[in-house]
Amino acid sequence: MKFSMIALSFFSTVLIAEPEPSSNVEWIESIIPAEPIERVSPRFPTKAARNGNEGWVKLSFVVDANGAVVDPVIEDSSGIRGFEKASLRAIKQWQYSPAIRNGEKIEQCRNSVQMDFKLDRGIKGGRKRFVREYKNADEALKTDNIVLAEQLITQMGEGKIWNSYEDAWFWMLKSEIAKAQGQENTQLSSLRRVVYSNKSSEYVGDQYYIYLLHQKFILEIKASLFSDALQTFAQIEQRPDNEKTVSVLEKYATQARQVLKNQDFIVVQGEVGSNGDWWHSLSRNRFMFSDIAGTLDTVELRCDNKREKYTVAEFTEWKIPKSWGRCKIMVVGDTLANFNLVEIRQDA
Repeated sequence: MKFSMIALSFFSTVLIAEPEPSSNVEWIESIIPAEPIERVSPRFPTKAARNGNEGWVKLSFVVDANGAVVDPVIEDSSGIRGFEKASLRAIKQWQYSPAIRNGEKIEQCRNSVQMDFKLDRGIKGGRKRFVREYKNADEALKTDNIVLAEQLITQMGEGKIWNSYEDAWFWMLKSEIAKAQGQENTQLSSLRRVVYSNKSSEYVGDQYYIYLLHQKFILEIKASLFSDALQTFAQIEQRPDNEKTVSVLEKYATQARQVLKNQDFIVVQGEVGSNGDWWHSLSRNRFMFSDIAGTLDTVELRCDNKREKYTVAEFTEWKIPKSWGRCKIMVVGDTLANFNLVEIRQDA
């Protein structure tokens, strides 16, 4: 990954006002987070139930000053449209006690949830058709017929009539094919979906699950997603029989912490997905965009205590007040538009 050093003095800056306290006083504020009052469960789509479908939907949402959920957005899903629609309908009915800062009701903007759709009496393993198609694609991969393996996995993905077990194994095979092709972004996104569908390692077993997390950690480090990598490392630390993997990866986790603390610029390559957006959890409160290829329409900041939406311009620096808390950004644009997101150290 190449990055040309750029003179910061030529950047325009989005200035976001925040108080400047005297050196003799300390800024103190009280924040009470929003708490759920009512969470309506999503209705399981009838067609999906008949087909034996299971899956998951990961959403981002805002709790407004009245405690209502507004602007829910799908971050990722197992790909079944019926589950996405059911999740959006349900979450819009959720109610919270509003977040309070210094006695005033405020929005709480950096919220996420995963809704899982599982059948109580669903089949717990792979069904005959899935097993047959999986074996064919896996055999093509093992015999280095990568083109055929890609064709077969693509055909499998077009059906998406899966239960949770099949969903996990599909994305595992998808990640292995992407690895053979050298497509690290696809490999990483596939591994993330394995984790989303397989939180407790119930479908792949503890040791293989640690292996998947190990691969995910390495790819996140290579992609400069250091905060994500440290979260993955924390997951590994919580797994049983993790000693060998922790001992191998611990030095890289330490290096990631040092990079976050000391490196002036962290460059993350972004690409807008087929659903028209790209998500990233910021590790710093200063960032900008560079090397934009394609059309980017907006960037939305969803922070703990604030949200804002802007148009996108290259070499414009955003400075986010610390009082806003941690932030996630959503970049909206044309599918396959790509760019660099540059996170800047506070005193760089």
